[in-house]
Formats: sequence, C-alpha cells, structure tokens
Amino acid sequence: MSDCSQKTGKREFLLVGAVLLTAALLFLWNRFYFSAPAAVVEISIDGTVAETLDLSKNQELDIEGVNGGHNHLVILNGEAWVSEASCPDKICVHQGKISRDGEMIVCLPNRMIAKISGQ
Repeated sequence: MSDCSQKTGKREFLLVGAVLLTAALLFLWNRFYFSAPAAVVEISIDGTVAETLDLSKNQELDIEGVNGGHNHLVILNGEAWVSEASCPDKICVHQGKISRDGEMIVCLPNRMIAKISGQ
C-alpha cells in the first residue's frame, strides 16, 4: 500500500469521526434544550389558540377544525397524541405521542396544531 493511500484513509477516518462527534453533540444539546418539563398542550385552529389543556390531567377531546373536519386528541400520563382524524392522509395520527416542550402535532387539512409548552 502506498503512503498516499494510507494518509487518505486516515483523513477519511478522522472526517467520519468528526461528523459523528458533531452529530452526537447536537443530539445531546437538543435533548437538554427541550428537556424542560412540559405543562400544557395549546390547541390552535386556523392560527387561533382555541384550548389550553393541562398535560397532568388525563383527558380526551374532540377538536373541530375548519370545513367540518375533526381530530380526536388524547392526553394520558403526560403525553398527547391524535388518535383519530377526518383528514385523508392521517399524518397527524401517525406523528405519535408528544410530551416535550416545543413538540407539536400538525393537521394541515383541518388546520389544527397541538403544541406542547412549558410554564
């Protein structure tokens, strides 16, 4: 093996290591930054806050969106998720559970946003 190819392999190894280290640091920073205890879920319809729900209280809510659309929001054990929706693509249902400050579930067809907020 030539000396040049050994240097190239070492540089590639260092570059991959630097990228992985940067990704790990960004992941940890993101987890730390968004680790504030969440307190409420703000429900917005067409850009206007319609409801503010306490995350510490288990409850279910039917949310009426625009044009007769609806979403069924569940809050259980400090997590919130949309279990049913009238929209055709059901992306809001597949987004899963949210519980950290800043996380949100968006349903574009019904113009509904459920956003977790701290105190």
